[in-house]
Amino acid sequence: MEEPEGVVKLSRIRPVSCSGCRARKTCLISTFNEDEYSGLENIIQHEKPMLKGQRLFFQGDLFKSLYLIRSGCFKSCIVDESGEKQVTGFHLSTDILGIDGVDSGRYMREVEALETSSVCSLPFDCFKQASLQGNEELYRRLVCAVSCMMYRESHLMMVLGKMKAEQRLVSFLLDVSQRMSDRGESALEFRLSMARYDIANYLGLAVETVSRLFKRLEEQNLVVANRHWVRITDMGGLHLVMSGGAMERQGNKEIMYRAAG
Repeated sequence: MEEPEGVVKLSRIRPVSCSGCRARKTCLISTFNEDEYSGLENIIQHEKPMLKGQRLFFQGDLFKSLYLIRSGCFKSCIVDESGEKQVTGFHLSTDILGIDGVDSGRYMREVEALETSSVCSLPFDCFKQASLQGNEELYRRLVCAVSCMMYRESHLMMVLGKMKAEQRLVSFLLDVSQRMSDRGESALEFRLSMARYDIANYLGLAVETVSRLFKRLEEQNLVVANRHWVRITDMGGLHLVMSGGAMERQGNKEIMYRAAG
């Protein structure tokens, strides 16, 4: 049977080792001892890099494996009956994909690579067997990943329901900044692999609004945005915006004030 267009065929892979993996220090197996690691290495499949636009899986596909992001960036979407997509998250190295398929037996989201990216797959039946054999750390790390996913979803609901447009974008930038820091990368300068329309979809804003807000943040000397690259020049100012304040500059004089209400 012919593969759906845009879906990477993970059976056609060239194995690589965990030993040289950039994400090993913070991935699911980072805290395992040598015996635990050697046992898992036999079931973890190191996949060939995926190209931008390739789908890891579609919404409704049969759930078989969890995927650990080794490098790159992915977006997840929910597709409604009319074919409209809602971006539900952006996923970076060491994130785990496919958790939402554990209960239903089918993936509940579509996941697409936003740039050249790579994953490791962990067949779930093998994962369960390893957990049952006393690997409590493996189970604990998965529970933490589920908890993190639930928090991000609840946070998105708060962002869309309560925050003003500028706060939504600032919240997004601060979240990426923190996630970069957690991975040992720069919290002040990073690449946004996602397109502006994906950011807009995720935040519930128009693309034009997102572009206008980036320009406003630059005019306020809070960030410098150059296509996909963002440099945060005033972290404190961004947090002020998040707390309901605003920032304006007139010449060399910086004025901060709280938004009314």
